[in-house]
Amino acid sequence: MSSKFEKESLRGEMKELLKKTSVEEFRSQGERAASLLRSSPVWSACPAIFVFLSMEKEIDTRPLLESAFEEGKKIFTPKTESSGKLVFYQPETAQGPWVKGPFGIREPVEGKALDMNEAGDFPALIVSPGLAFDREGNRLGRGGGYYDRFFAELDDAGKKYFALGLCMDFQIVEKVPAGENDKKMDGILTQGNNLEIRRFSGYF
Repeated sequence: MSSKFEKESLRGEMKELLKKTSVEEFRSQGERAASLLRSSPVWSACPAIFVFLSMEKEIDTRPLLESAFEEGKKIFTPKTESSGKLVFYQPETAQGPWVKGPFGIREPVEGKALDMNEAGDFPALIVSPGLAFDREGNRLGRGGGYYDRFFAELDDAGKKYFALGLCMDFQIVEKVPAGENDKKMDGILTQGNNLEIRRFSGYF
């Protein structure tokens, strides 16, 4: 079975499970995951937090966004460019303002964008979405490659960051098919599982 076929099959399976999940469950798992992350070493080690804006059928990132604002973190949220690139902007508040992007996903109103050379933006905690993750840190996205290209850009620039996959419990699977350009996560976070792929000690 080809890796491409395996990926599409797993995407379809995860999308069906997400469709069947209630809004309340997305919210409650998002709250518990945020609480777990706030108590982890990587949260205190990173002055900047990059966090995706959750869709309707996705673990709720609002509690994480609110916590980051409350603790004075520098916060960045993504906007998809027509070029296929992710650009991160600093929202004014945990409530935005937001606009609806080309895929129907909330995006920040353009304001102050990430500057790779600005002090205080790194080391960063980058909270990444995904349809499925495995315990080796492999991530299955929705097929656009936006986050993989963003991580490659950070690596080329020599930036220090911790890539954290955030998802529902059932989105952690035995094996995610991955290619050489698929970025591995440094940790996977769910409501009941904070899996450290790499050691925090000396990471930054």
